[in-house]
Parts: sequence; structure tokens; C-alpha cells
Amino acid sequence: MFKKTNKKGELTTQQIVLLIILIVSFAVILFFIIRLNLNQETEQEVCHNSVVLRGSSVVSSDAVPLKCQRQYMCLSYDGSCEEMTNPKVVKVRTENEVYKSLAEEMATCWWIFGEGKINYVGSDVVPELYCSICSQISFDDSVKEKVFQGSNEFDKKKFYEYMANERRSDGRTYLSYLGLDGLEKHSGDFGKVNMENQYYSLMGITSDVSTLGWIGIGAGTAAALVLSPFTGPAVTIVSVVGLLTVGAGATAGALVAPVIEGSSGQQFIPPSLIEVNSQEFKDLKCETITTAS
Repeated sequence: MFKKTNKKGELTTQQIVLLIILIVSFAVILFFIIRLNLNQETEQEVCHNSVVLRGSSVVSSDAVPLKCQRQYMCLSYDGSCEEMTNPKVVKVRTENEVYKSLAEEMATCWWIFGEGKINYVGSDVVPELYCSICSQISFDDSVKEKVFQGSNEFDKKKFYEYMANERRSDGRTYLSYLGLDGLEKHSGDFGKVNMENQYYSLMGITSDVSTLGWIGIGAGTAAALVLSPFTGPAVTIVSVVGLLTVGAGATAGALVAPVIEGSSGQQFIPPSLIEVNSQEFKDLKCETITTAS
């Protein structure tokens, strides 16, 4: 009698080889996921989707919580960051790379919260301003020493001029995407970014019955922000309503943030760099911070 050939062992060997290949492939994919930091992108997608759902007419906004998490970002020349614990470290080698990183952060913030097209806060019976802190940004000492040659500050005007000329991957300039064409031509003081301090990439939205014209009224001249008119040539899908400026003191007139009217009908503070816990931030009187820290 002939013995039957046992092919079961051969099949098992093939399965083992296939299993090894799958494990190695999974490990490689996992490595690249970690390296590309796709977890952060997932958080941004989750936040954006909750904004869209909350703004839907099908679902009551009160029934849909915003699932948004503040990001922590540190700009660094050498990869170190003494200012924060476990931030997203972004390496920058030139002044333009600093501006590029900040512009990208602000553009991402604008996209996450609906680009001025979505009312994600609903209606209130009293005027309220709701603020969203997309990210908290710090500047490592190496940026001040290597990129800005020892200077601790830069003029926001240079940053806005960069955004007016630098184009995104879709061909539009950053200012155009934010609905702020012409803002770089503002003749007033843009203020400065002091890199010794941390900054919010912050945007705001008013409720249906609110306008930002109430800011500064009854707050006292020393503490108030003033909504000044903007006469620049902004022609976009949103309209520039005015500029929030410091009302009094040594920095009176300095730009804090622009104000626009979105296609949703609300007024918005598009993503702006505002110093963490500064007087200007407090004077905004944000009713609610919609992002978790």
C-alpha cells in the first residue's frame, strides 16, 4: 500500500509564513502611523464632524456636544521645547517657516469650525461670544536666538503680509481663505507677538441675536476693546465687519483681531493669535470656551 502524502503540514507552514508577513506588515504600518502623528488628525476630524453635526438643522444643537480638544504646539529651531510638556514640536529654520507654521495652524482651525458657514452655537436670548481655542502655541528659546537673531518679538503686520502673499495648496492665499483679503493694507498698528509668552490660535462666533458691537460698551475705557471700522478692499464670500482694537492705554489702537460676517449670518472672529490669559483675551468676554484643555 502507498502511504498518503500528508499535505496538512505544508498548508500549516504556508499559514505560518503568511501570518509572519501580516504581523511584519502591521508593525510597519503602525510605525508610520505613529511617525505621521495621525492621532492628532483624527482628533481634528472628530471635532470638525461634531461642528458639522451640531450645525445641522436636522439635529438640535443642544443635543450634540462639541468634541473638540485643544492642541499644544511648540515652534523650535533645534527640536527642543522648554516651554511645554509633550507638545507637538514643529521645527522651523527661517522666519517664513515660522509664519508658515502659524498660518497652517490658523487655517486648520478655520476649517475645523466650518469656515464661517456653520452656526454651531445656536440661538441665545442675550448677546454672547463663544470662543474656540484650537491650539496653544509656544516659542522655544532656539527660535528667538537662531531665527530672530536674539529678538523676542515680531510684528504681526509682517505675518499678515506673509499670509496675503503665500498660497495654500488650493491656490488661494491664507488671507483669502480666512476671508480677510486686504487686511494687510490696514494702516493702523497690528501689534506684536512677544515670543516670551504663549499664544492662542483662537476664533469666536456670536449667537444669532448677538453682534460684536456690544464689546466695550459699559466695560470702562481702560479695559474695553473697540470695534473699529475697516475700509480695506476685502471682497470675499464673507464680509469684514471691523477690527477689534485695544481701547486705551499705551497700546491703544493695536489690532487684537478682525471681525467678519460669515455666510451663516453670524459674526466671527476668524482664527487670530491672542496672548494666553492676556488682558485682550479677558476683554473678549468669551461666554464659553468650546474646546477642552
